[in-house]
Amino acid sequence: MRTKLFIAGLMLFASTNMMAYKYLTVTYTGSEENILLPTVKKIFFLEDRVKVETTEGTHSYPYSVFEKISFTESADAINAMPEQTENLTFKDGTLAVKGDGFLRIYGTNGALVSIANVKEGANISLGNLPAGVYIVNMNGKTIKVRK
Repeated sequence: MRTKLFIAGLMLFASTNMMAYKYLTVTYTGSEENILLPTVKKIFFLEDRVKVETTEGTHSYPYSVFEKISFTESADAINAMPEQTENLTFKDGTLAVKGDGFLRIYGTNGALVSIANVKEGANISLGNLPAGVYIVNMNGKTIKVRK
């Protein structure tokens, strides 16, 4: 698998006009990480993981979660956000919460829409919010919600 990924990446790199692209985008477990191309020093395809060495540090992706590497023109962090985590899930207009803490809901413009101190097992209706995309954060976990 490592050889196939290396060859595919090399072919993509060689056949693409790199001037049009600004990011190395790594997709893993339904999420994306965008790394500025000028910061990328090396990409390693190791026995158990893909490693991207940059001027700012190292990013590592086990093959068990790794999906693809691509070159992109722009980063879209909202599209890259997961739609659920083990602690936050959204279904049928209701946000289910595991754990205690402050739940924050933001609009796509970054404005805080709602904040609440929630307890384990809370089910929060988002019926009062207008249709749109929202960013939900609690205890370091963030998801996007399409309502």
